[in-house]
Amino acid sequence: MASVRFETKGKKNPSHLYVRFYHSREFDEITKSGILINPAHWNNRLQRFKSIAGTIPDKDEISKDLENLKIFIVSNYNQSYKKGELISKEWLDERVDKFNNRPTHENDTSVFFVPFVEQFIEDSKTRINPATGKPIEKATIRKYGTTLKRLQEFEVKEKKKLKHIDIGFKFFKGFVSFLSIDCGYKPTTMNKYFSQIKMFCDEVKIKGYKYNPEYESRRFYVKRSKVVDTYLNEEEINKIYELEIANDRLDKIRDLFIIGLWTGLRVGDLRELNRLQISGNNILISSTEKNNAPAKIPIHPQIKSILNKRNGKLPQFNLTPKSLENLFNKKVKVICKDAGITTDTIGDLRNTDTNRDERGIYPKYKLISSHTCRRSFITNHLGVLPDRAIMTITTHSSIEQLHRYDKKTNEEYIEEIRRHWEAEKSKNLKIV
Repeated sequence: MASVRFETKGKKNPSHLYVRFYHSREFDEITKSGILINPAHWNNRLQRFKSIAGTIPDKDEISKDLENLKIFIVSNYNQSYKKGELISKEWLDERVDKFNNRPTHENDTSVFFVPFVEQFIEDSKTRINPATGKPIEKATIRKYGTTLKRLQEFEVKEKKKLKHIDIGFKFFKGFVSFLSIDCGYKPTTMNKYFSQIKMFCDEVKIKGYKYNPEYESRRFYVKRSKVVDTYLNEEEINKIYELEIANDRLDKIRDLFIIGLWTGLRVGDLRELNRLQISGNNILISSTEKNNAPAKIPIHPQIKSILNKRNGKLPQFNLTPKSLENLFNKKVKVICKDAGITTDTIGDLRNTDTNRDERGIYPKYKLISSHTCRRSFITNHLGVLPDRAIMTITTHSSIEQLHRYDKKTNEEYIEEIRRHWEAEKSKNLKIV
């Protein structure tokens, strides 16, 4: 039967406590456990501290570590035995080093966080998303890469190579300071970085590597700041629909914009029109971008008019999806400006010099993009249609997610209340 023992050699204080792993005549290996103790305090025969060691402050912690090391070695032996691996001095060295979180080289992914993230990103290029059954999108991999770059910059600043066990509250505090002060990021952006870091830590945990459980705490979180997003109301949508446009490409963009505004489709769905089909009075979508869910959307009268104009077909573009998205975001601003959507509006606009969103007051057309479609569809229909009816089209899985898209201002809600009370005057209400 395989046995694990801990032994001291000599009388020098402090001395290494050795771990011996042996099994009959098959193997008998010994290596340093990584723990230093006073040999006078250890009983090799009874495998425990002597009573005279009672005042040692870390006695209980060492005893617990030794018990865990013993369990770890036996568990690894069982796995290695099934694989037919040779149990040798090198084997025991590697297991003890792994238990003690000692890297085998400077890019050991089982210990160091940044090399692990680098490997995760590389593997993601050929990984399948289990939720969609499709390869990980390039845009997602680019976001992983951005988080990796911030982590690398943080290591340079701190002059420290991050380990998995470092990703706890101390790291959280330092990284928040780095992102806020050094990088100038707002809470919403920091929230995205920490969401990905937590996801990387989940992968570390799944791999069975040592990790810091503090990352799982609700305190390991940056609350997103309230984003000021704009939307187009029905009056503004009508202005865009009725706008006379002579340029053929710009007219196609306008028609695609109207389709987005009355379907609530994500930009990823709009740029891949091959997934959309017209069937009777409905638009069918084989799979939506984020949740891979099919959708059936009734055709709005303005969309029906566009289809009649285009012989029953959706606007077609000889462009890659990414090129179409870039063109769309550029031209919808021109279209909205020409339609007179120029009201001064509070919003967040990207500063091309700093590549940061800056809050200010801008002509409304400057704040319009492909994302406006989904926000407008949901905002215009909330309170008009049942939430569940809207969710059937938007494929949201929860009402909470749906209501995040509500972009009406407090002033607009106040006006709705005012109009409601005005309507009450026509009823049999007693007004003093």
